[in-house]
Amino acid sequence: MALRAQLKLILMADEVVIAETDDPQVWQAAFQAIQGDASTLSRKDEPEIEWVPEEERVAIRAFAKEIRVEVADLMSACHPRPIPPYIFLSKHHWEAFKRNTPERGRNAVSNAVLALTLLLLWAEKARIERITVRDGYAVLRAISARDEHASRAIENCPWLQTGMGRVQINPEYISKATAVGRAFCLKQAPVTDETDEESE
Repeated sequence: MALRAQLKLILMADEVVIAETDDPQVWQAAFQAIQGDASTLSRKDEPEIEWVPEEERVAIRAFAKEIRVEVADLMSACHPRPIPPYIFLSKHHWEAFKRNTPERGRNAVSNAVLALTLLLLWAEKARIERITVRDGYAVLRAISARDEHASRAIENCPWLQTGMGRVQINPEYISKATAVGRAFCLKQAPVTDETDEESE
């Protein structure tokens, strides 16, 4: 009796399983792409997201456009997905961002603020209705990071708003939020427009 092996495609970020499927169409497309068959790629400049559903690709492109980075940079930095914890941060990008920002002072960005900023920017594009502080903690736990002063840091962050058990981006400071997201993806220090100061 001939035995048929069941093939399964598993996507991992470090040791974290991000997605898996035994759909033959998905793993066949992935196999052909790995073998260099460019005909499986509808957008040759975005092979990083060709395997995801179209609606998700649209959201990822919109996220990348808002923070002004390439899709490849976005995917390697935080790998946004529509399933919890929604983003999967790269430890290499994390290390670079923390090295380029001060631990304290005006330009400091705490662990929780960084996680929530990226999470909220993605949530808007992916139409994830409700993001809480606990969701930010889940993002941090995935890379074994913590923030013992998260509540105070979030409260003092001008571009984050809390209320009714959820966290949101303050639209008056969206440029600061997107600057942080861009800096993380490019392993740079955040550069923001001080429009809030100029308007005072």
